[in-house]
Amino acid sequence: MNIISTPKILVTCAIMAALISFCCVTAQVAANEYKHIPTSREELNNAERDLKVLKKRYPDIEESTFITDNIQAPLIKNNPDLLKKAIKKHDDGLRKVYIIGKKSPESIGKGIFTISAGNIALTQGLINAEMALEPGSYAPKPNKDYDVYAISSLAVDYAKEAARWYYNDDKAQMDNNADEFAVTLLENVPTLSIGGKIMSDQRWQATLGNIPSFEADETAKSLENNEGKAANSYDTYGHIMGISQNRVGFTYDDISTNQLLVADRNGDYWSVFAPPQFDVAKLEAEAKAEEKSIMTRGEDRAYYAAGQIAWAIENDAWDSSHVEMADAHKYFKDLPKDIKFTAVIAKTDKDSWKLIDWYLDDSSYLTEKQQEDLNSYIDGMKASFNDAENW
Repeated sequence: MNIISTPKILVTCAIMAALISFCCVTAQVAANEYKHIPTSREELNNAERDLKVLKKRYPDIEESTFITDNIQAPLIKNNPDLLKKAIKKHDDGLRKVYIIGKKSPESIGKGIFTISAGNIALTQGLINAEMALEPGSYAPKPNKDYDVYAISSLAVDYAKEAARWYYNDDKAQMDNNADEFAVTLLENVPTLSIGGKIMSDQRWQATLGNIPSFEADETAKSLENNEGKAANSYDTYGHIMGISQNRVGFTYDDISTNQLLVADRNGDYWSVFAPPQFDVAKLEAEAKAEEKSIMTRGEDRAYYAAGQIAWAIENDAWDSSHVEMADAHKYFKDLPKDIKFTAVIAKTDKDSWKLIDWYLDDSSYLTEKQQEDLNSYIDGMKASFNDAENW
Protein backbone atom coordinates (compact mmCIF):
# COMPACT_ATOMS: atom_id res chain seq x y z
CA MET A 1 0.00 0.00 0.00
CA ASN A 2 1.30 3.42 -0.95
CA ILE A 3 1.21 5.79 2.01
CA ILE A 4 2.06 8.79 -0.21
CA SER A 5 -1.32 8.46 -1.93
CA THR A 6 -3.21 8.88 1.34
CA PRO A 7 -5.04 12.25 1.49
CA LYS A 8 -3.62 14.44 4.24
CA ILE A 9 -6.05 16.62 6.10
CA LEU A 10 -4.97 20.25 6.17
CA VAL A 11 -6.38 21.15 9.55
CA THR A 12 -7.51 24.74 9.85
CA CYS A 13 -6.91 26.83 12.93
CA ALA A 14 -10.59 26.42 13.81
CA ILE A 15 -10.35 22.64 13.80
CA MET A 16 -7.11 22.71 15.72
CA ALA A 17 -8.64 24.97 18.31
CA ALA A 18 -11.61 22.67 18.65
CA LEU A 19 -9.42 19.62 19.07
CA ILE A 20 -6.99 21.20 21.51
CA SER A 21 -9.89 22.64 23.50
CA PHE A 22 -10.32 19.23 25.06
CA CYS A 23 -8.38 18.98 28.27
CA CYS A 24 -6.03 16.07 28.63
CA VAL A 25 -8.30 13.84 30.65
CA THR A 26 -6.65 10.79 32.14
CA ALA A 27 -8.34 7.86 33.80
CA GLN A 28 -7.87 8.59 37.46
CA VAL A 29 -10.52 6.14 38.54
CA ALA A 30 -11.49 6.20 42.15
CA ALA A 31 -11.05 2.43 42.08
CA ASN A 32 -7.34 3.11 42.47
CA GLU A 33 -8.08 4.71 45.82
CA TYR A 34 -10.93 2.42 46.83
CA LYS A 35 -10.45 -0.94 48.50
CA HIS A 36 -13.08 -3.50 47.62
CA ILE A 37 -15.18 -4.59 50.59
CA PRO A 38 -15.78 -8.36 50.33
CA THR A 39 -19.32 -9.61 49.79
CA SER A 40 -20.90 -10.49 53.11
CA ARG A 41 -21.20 -14.13 54.22
CA GLU A 42 -24.96 -13.61 54.48
CA GLU A 43 -25.24 -12.58 50.83
CA LEU A 44 -23.03 -15.48 49.76
CA ASN A 45 -25.19 -17.90 51.74
CA ASN A 46 -28.33 -16.48 50.14
CA ALA A 47 -26.97 -16.48 46.56
CA GLU A 48 -28.41 -19.89 45.65
CA ARG A 49 -31.78 -18.97 47.15
CA ASP A 50 -31.90 -15.70 45.22
CA LEU A 51 -31.04 -17.51 42.02
CA LYS A 52 -33.84 -20.02 42.55
CA VAL A 53 -36.31 -17.17 43.07
CA LEU A 54 -35.21 -15.56 39.80
CA LYS A 55 -35.45 -18.85 37.91
CA LYS A 56 -39.00 -19.26 39.14
CA ARG A 57 -39.86 -15.76 37.96
CA TYR A 58 -38.07 -16.17 34.62
CA PRO A 59 -38.44 -19.83 33.53
CA ASP A 60 -36.52 -19.10 30.30
CA ILE A 61 -33.39 -17.99 32.16
CA GLU A 62 -30.16 -19.50 30.85
CA GLU A 63 -26.43 -19.08 31.27
CA SER A 64 -24.59 -17.15 28.55
CA THR A 65 -21.42 -18.89 27.44
CA PHE A 66 -20.79 -16.20 24.83
CA ILE A 67 -20.82 -13.28 27.30
CA THR A 68 -18.86 -15.32 29.84
CA ASP A 69 -16.13 -16.21 27.34
CA ASN A 70 -15.94 -12.95 25.39
CA ILE A 71 -16.67 -10.32 28.04
CA GLN A 72 -16.48 -11.57 31.62
CA ALA A 73 -13.41 -13.80 31.24
CA PRO A 74 -11.18 -11.25 29.46
CA LEU A 75 -12.26 -8.47 31.83
CA ILE A 76 -11.23 -10.59 34.83
CA LYS A 77 -8.04 -11.91 33.23
CA ASN A 78 -6.75 -8.46 32.27
CA ASN A 79 -7.83 -6.65 35.46
CA PRO A 80 -6.53 -8.92 38.24
CA ASP A 81 -6.21 -6.01 40.69
CA LEU A 82 -9.87 -5.06 40.28
CA LEU A 83 -11.86 -8.19 39.44
CA LYS A 84 -11.81 -11.86 40.31
CA LYS A 85 -13.85 -14.97 39.59
CA ALA A 86 -15.68 -16.79 42.36
CA ILE A 87 -15.43 -20.55 42.06
CA LYS A 88 -16.60 -21.92 45.39
CA LYS A 89 -19.74 -21.03 47.31
CA HIS A 90 -18.04 -18.68 49.74
CA ASP A 91 -15.57 -17.14 47.30
CA ASP A 92 -15.92 -13.40 46.84
CA GLY A 93 -16.01 -12.47 43.16
CA LEU A 94 -17.98 -12.41 39.93
CA ARG A 95 -19.96 -15.55 39.24
CA LYS A 96 -22.24 -16.59 36.40
CA VAL A 97 -23.80 -14.55 33.60
CA TYR A 98 -27.46 -15.15 32.77
CA ILE A 99 -29.87 -14.08 30.05
CA ILE A 100 -33.56 -13.53 30.79
CA GLY A 101 -36.49 -12.32 28.71
CA LYS A 102 -35.68 -14.33 25.59
CA LYS A 103 -39.40 -14.31 24.77
CA SER A 104 -39.33 -10.49 24.73
CA PRO A 105 -36.33 -9.69 22.49
CA GLU A 106 -37.59 -6.18 21.75
CA SER A 107 -37.97 -5.11 25.36
CA ILE A 108 -35.07 -3.89 27.50
CA GLY A 109 -37.11 -4.39 30.67
CA LYS A 110 -34.75 -4.64 33.63
CA GLY A 111 -31.74 -4.30 31.34
CA ILE A 112 -28.85 -5.57 33.42
CA PHE A 113 -28.76 -6.22 37.15
CA THR A 114 -26.96 -8.15 39.86
CA ILE A 115 -28.98 -11.08 41.15
CA SER A 116 -26.74 -11.40 44.21
CA ALA A 117 -23.15 -12.25 45.15
CA GLY A 118 -21.65 -11.54 41.72
CA ASN A 119 -24.29 -13.31 39.61
CA ILE A 120 -25.34 -10.92 36.85
CA ALA A 121 -28.33 -11.10 34.50
CA LEU A 122 -29.02 -9.29 31.22
CA THR A 123 -32.23 -9.16 29.26
CA GLN A 124 -32.23 -10.38 25.66
CA GLY A 125 -33.64 -7.00 24.66
CA LEU A 126 -30.66 -5.16 26.14
CA ILE A 127 -28.23 -7.51 24.39
CA ASN A 128 -30.01 -7.00 21.07
CA ALA A 129 -30.10 -3.22 21.48
CA GLU A 130 -26.44 -2.87 22.48
CA MET A 131 -25.14 -5.16 19.73
CA ALA A 132 -27.50 -4.00 16.95
CA LEU A 133 -26.19 -2.64 13.67
CA GLU A 134 -28.07 0.64 14.12
CA PRO A 135 -28.81 2.57 17.33
CA GLY A 136 -32.47 2.16 18.23
CA SER A 137 -32.78 -1.28 16.66
CA TYR A 138 -33.44 -4.61 18.39
CA ALA A 139 -32.51 -6.73 15.37
CA PRO A 140 -30.47 -9.60 16.80
CA LYS A 141 -26.97 -10.42 15.59
CA PRO A 142 -25.23 -13.79 15.50
CA ASN A 143 -22.82 -14.22 18.41
CA LYS A 144 -19.38 -14.15 16.79
CA ASP A 145 -16.07 -13.54 18.54
CA TYR A 146 -14.81 -11.34 15.69
CA ASP A 147 -17.62 -8.80 16.20
CA VAL A 148 -15.37 -6.88 18.60
CA TYR A 149 -17.31 -3.69 17.94
CA ALA A 150 -20.67 -4.93 19.25
CA ILE A 151 -18.93 -6.90 22.00
CA SER A 152 -17.18 -3.72 23.17
CA SER A 153 -20.53 -1.94 23.31
CA LEU A 154 -22.15 -4.66 25.43
CA ALA A 155 -19.01 -5.05 27.56
CA VAL A 156 -19.56 -1.51 28.85
CA ASP A 157 -22.84 -2.58 30.45
CA TYR A 158 -21.31 -5.65 32.04
CA ALA A 159 -18.29 -3.68 33.28
CA LYS A 160 -20.53 -1.06 34.87
CA GLU A 161 -22.52 -3.77 36.61
CA ALA A 162 -19.25 -5.36 37.78
CA ALA A 163 -18.61 -2.03 39.48
CA ARG A 164 -21.60 -2.82 41.70
CA TRP A 165 -19.69 -5.83 43.02
CA TYR A 166 -16.45 -3.88 43.34
CA TYR A 167 -18.05 -0.96 45.19
CA ASN A 168 -20.22 -3.39 47.16
CA ASP A 169 -23.42 -1.54 46.23
CA ASP A 170 -22.13 1.77 47.62
CA LYS A 171 -24.58 4.14 45.89
CA ALA A 172 -22.35 7.20 46.02
CA GLN A 173 -19.34 5.31 44.65
CA MET A 174 -21.47 3.79 41.87
CA ASP A 175 -22.93 7.13 40.81
CA ASN A 176 -19.56 8.83 40.63
CA ASN A 177 -17.30 6.10 39.34
CA ALA A 178 -19.14 3.33 37.45
CA ASP A 179 -18.48 4.79 33.98
CA GLU A 180 -14.82 5.46 34.67
CA PHE A 181 -14.47 2.03 36.23
CA ALA A 182 -15.88 0.46 33.06
CA VAL A 183 -13.56 2.48 30.82
CA THR A 184 -10.56 1.43 32.91
CA LEU A 185 -11.53 -2.24 32.64
CA LEU A 186 -11.95 -2.06 28.85
CA GLU A 187 -8.66 -0.22 28.38
CA ASN A 188 -6.81 -3.21 29.81
CA VAL A 189 -8.39 -5.82 27.51
CA PRO A 190 -6.58 -6.29 24.16
CA THR A 191 -9.68 -6.86 22.02
CA LEU A 192 -12.10 -4.48 23.77
CA SER A 193 -12.12 -0.77 22.97
CA ILE A 194 -13.23 2.17 25.07
CA GLY A 195 -14.81 3.38 21.84
CA GLY A 196 -17.49 0.84 22.75
CA LYS A 197 -18.65 3.36 25.36
CA ILE A 198 -19.56 5.80 22.57
CA MET A 199 -21.47 3.03 20.81
CA SER A 200 -23.22 2.05 24.03
CA ASP A 201 -24.22 5.63 24.86
CA GLN A 202 -25.70 6.14 21.38
CA ARG A 203 -27.73 2.94 21.64
CA TRP A 204 -29.00 3.76 25.14
CA GLN A 205 -30.14 7.19 23.96
CA ALA A 206 -31.83 5.84 20.85
CA THR A 207 -33.47 2.90 22.60
CA LEU A 208 -34.75 4.78 25.65
CA GLY A 209 -36.53 7.10 23.24
CA ASN A 210 -38.31 4.19 21.56
CA ILE A 211 -39.71 2.14 24.44
CA PRO A 212 -42.96 2.57 26.40
CA SER A 213 -42.81 5.24 29.09
CA PHE A 214 -43.37 2.80 31.99
CA GLU A 215 -40.51 0.66 30.74
CA ALA A 216 -38.29 3.68 30.15
CA ASP A 217 -38.89 4.79 33.72
CA GLU A 218 -37.63 1.47 35.05
CA THR A 219 -34.66 1.26 32.69
CA ALA A 220 -33.60 4.87 33.21
CA LYS A 221 -33.12 4.31 36.94
CA SER A 222 -29.69 2.90 36.18
CA LEU A 223 -28.79 6.25 34.60
CA GLU A 224 -29.84 8.35 37.62
CA ASN A 225 -27.80 9.51 40.59
CA ASN A 226 -28.87 9.35 44.23
CA GLU A 227 -30.81 12.59 43.87
CA GLY A 228 -33.03 11.11 41.15
CA LYS A 229 -31.43 13.27 38.47
CA ALA A 230 -29.86 12.06 35.26
CA ALA A 231 -26.24 11.19 35.96
CA ASN A 232 -23.60 13.08 34.02
CA SER A 233 -22.43 11.04 31.04
CA TYR A 234 -18.76 10.17 31.11
CA ASP A 235 -16.85 12.06 28.40
CA THR A 236 -15.36 9.11 26.55
CA TYR A 237 -14.40 11.21 23.54
CA GLY A 238 -12.61 13.70 25.78
CA HIS A 239 -10.76 10.81 27.39
CA ILE A 240 -9.67 9.48 23.99
CA MET A 241 -8.42 12.95 23.08
CA GLY A 242 -6.60 13.21 26.38
CA ILE A 243 -4.69 9.92 26.38
CA SER A 244 -3.75 10.40 22.71
CA GLN A 245 -2.35 13.89 23.41
CA ASN A 246 -5.02 15.36 21.10
CA ARG A 247 -3.83 13.22 18.20
CA VAL A 248 -7.05 11.20 17.79
CA GLY A 249 -10.36 12.90 17.10
CA PHE A 250 -13.10 13.71 14.59
CA THR A 251 -13.48 16.73 12.31
CA TYR A 252 -15.08 19.57 14.27
CA ASP A 253 -15.47 17.01 17.09
CA ASP A 254 -18.49 15.59 15.26
CA ILE A 255 -18.55 11.89 16.12
CA SER A 256 -21.51 11.11 13.86
CA THR A 257 -19.11 10.20 11.07
CA ASN A 258 -16.73 7.47 10.00
CA GLN A 259 -14.00 10.04 9.31
CA LEU A 260 -11.48 9.57 12.07
CA LEU A 261 -8.53 11.98 12.25
CA VAL A 262 -5.17 10.78 13.54
CA ALA A 263 -2.19 13.13 13.74
CA ASP A 264 1.40 12.14 13.09
CA ARG A 265 4.28 13.34 15.26
CA ASN A 266 4.46 16.60 13.27
CA GLY A 267 0.88 17.47 14.17
CA ASP A 268 -0.48 16.85 10.65
CA TYR A 269 -3.85 15.11 10.74
CA TRP A 270 -4.50 12.19 8.41
CA SER A 271 -7.95 11.13 7.37
CA VAL A 272 -8.75 7.59 8.44
CA PHE A 273 -12.11 6.81 6.83
CA ALA A 274 -13.38 3.59 8.41
CA PRO A 275 -15.38 1.59 5.86
CA PRO A 276 -18.22 -0.63 7.05
CA GLN A 277 -17.23 -4.13 8.16
CA PHE A 278 -19.03 -6.58 5.90
CA ASP A 279 -20.80 -9.70 7.12
CA VAL A 280 -18.04 -12.25 6.54
CA ALA A 281 -20.51 -15.14 6.68
CA LYS A 282 -22.03 -13.88 3.42
CA LEU A 283 -18.83 -13.08 1.50
CA GLU A 284 -19.00 -16.16 -0.71
CA ALA A 285 -22.49 -15.28 -1.94
CA GLU A 286 -21.82 -11.54 -2.23
CA ALA A 287 -18.21 -11.61 -3.49
CA LYS A 288 -18.50 -8.91 -6.14
CA ALA A 289 -21.73 -7.29 -5.04
CA GLU A 290 -21.67 -3.50 -4.95
CA GLU A 291 -23.99 -3.58 -1.94
CA LYS A 292 -22.87 -6.14 0.63
CA SER A 293 -24.50 -7.15 3.89
CA ILE A 294 -23.00 -5.06 6.68
CA MET A 295 -22.06 -6.35 10.14
CA THR A 296 -20.71 -3.05 11.53
CA ARG A 297 -21.25 0.57 10.47
CA GLY A 298 -18.23 2.63 9.49
CA GLU A 299 -19.00 5.01 12.37
CA ASP A 300 -18.83 2.23 14.97
CA ARG A 301 -15.67 0.86 13.42
CA ALA A 302 -14.16 4.35 13.70
CA TYR A 303 -15.10 4.56 17.41
CA TYR A 304 -13.48 1.19 18.04
CA ALA A 305 -10.29 2.13 16.20
CA ALA A 306 -10.16 5.54 17.91
CA GLY A 307 -10.04 3.97 21.37
CA GLN A 308 -7.40 1.42 20.34
CA ILE A 309 -5.15 3.89 18.50
CA ALA A 310 -5.34 6.28 21.46
CA TRP A 311 -4.11 3.45 23.70
CA ALA A 312 -1.25 2.71 21.30
CA ILE A 313 -0.19 6.36 21.26
CA GLU A 314 -0.37 6.61 25.04
CA ASN A 315 1.80 3.50 25.37
CA ASP A 316 4.40 4.48 22.75
CA ALA A 317 3.33 1.69 20.43
CA TRP A 318 2.11 3.63 17.39
CA ASP A 319 4.98 3.15 14.93
CA SER A 320 6.12 0.62 12.35
CA SER A 321 8.27 -1.29 14.83
CA HIS A 322 5.41 -1.81 17.28
CA VAL A 323 2.49 -2.38 14.88
CA GLU A 324 2.30 -5.65 13.01
CA MET A 325 -0.07 -7.21 10.51
CA ALA A 326 -0.94 -10.72 11.67
CA ASP A 327 -3.25 -13.55 10.67
CA ALA A 328 -6.61 -12.65 12.24
CA HIS A 329 -7.51 -16.33 12.65
CA LYS A 330 -5.01 -16.37 15.51
CA TYR A 331 -7.37 -14.15 17.48
CA PHE A 332 -10.82 -15.23 16.26
CA LYS A 333 -11.95 -18.84 15.98
CA ASP A 334 -15.26 -17.88 14.32
CA LEU A 335 -13.77 -16.34 11.16
CA PRO A 336 -14.17 -18.40 7.95
CA LYS A 337 -11.05 -20.53 7.76
CA ASP A 338 -10.57 -20.41 3.97
CA ILE A 339 -10.58 -16.61 3.61
CA LYS A 340 -7.62 -14.37 4.45
CA PHE A 341 -8.18 -11.81 7.21
CA THR A 342 -5.51 -9.59 8.74
CA ALA A 343 -5.36 -8.18 12.26
CA VAL A 344 -3.61 -4.89 13.01
CA ILE A 345 -1.84 -5.41 16.34
CA ALA A 346 0.00 -2.77 18.42
CA LYS A 347 2.47 -4.20 20.96
CA THR A 348 4.43 -2.36 23.62
CA ASP A 349 7.99 -3.14 24.69
CA LYS A 350 6.47 -4.86 27.73
CA ASP A 351 4.39 -7.16 25.50
CA SER A 352 1.00 -5.67 26.33
CA TRP A 353 -1.02 -5.29 23.14
CA LYS A 354 -4.18 -4.05 21.51
CA LEU A 355 -6.10 -5.12 18.44
CA ILE A 356 -6.43 -1.90 16.44
CA ASP A 357 -8.80 -3.53 13.97
CA TRP A 358 -9.04 -6.46 11.56
CA TYR A 359 -9.93 -6.54 7.89
CA LEU A 360 -10.69 -8.75 4.90
CA ASP A 361 -7.38 -9.21 3.07
CA ASP A 362 -8.57 -10.90 -0.11
CA SER A 363 -9.41 -8.64 -3.05
CA SER A 364 -11.37 -11.41 -4.79
CA TYR A 365 -14.25 -10.69 -2.41
CA LEU A 366 -14.23 -6.93 -2.96
CA THR A 367 -15.15 -4.60 -5.78
CA GLU A 368 -12.53 -2.12 -6.95
CA LYS A 369 -14.20 0.70 -4.98
CA GLN A 370 -14.44 -1.41 -1.81
CA GLN A 371 -10.76 -2.30 -2.08
CA GLU A 372 -9.82 1.35 -2.57
CA ASP A 373 -11.79 2.34 0.53
CA LEU A 374 -10.09 -0.38 2.57
CA ASN A 375 -6.61 0.60 1.29
CA SER A 376 -7.28 4.24 2.20
CA TYR A 377 -8.29 3.20 5.73
CA ILE A 378 -5.13 1.17 6.36
CA ASP A 379 -2.86 3.71 4.66
CA GLY A 380 -4.34 6.48 6.79
CA MET A 381 -3.35 4.57 9.90
CA LYS A 382 0.20 4.01 8.66
CA ALA A 383 0.60 7.65 7.67
CA SER A 384 -0.05 8.66 11.28
CA PHE A 385 2.67 6.40 12.74
CA ASN A 386 5.23 8.12 14.94
CA ASP A 387 8.00 7.19 12.49
CA ALA A 388 6.06 7.80 9.24
CA GLU A 389 7.98 9.79 6.63
CA ASN A 390 5.31 11.99 5.14
CA TRP A 391 5.54 15.01 2.89
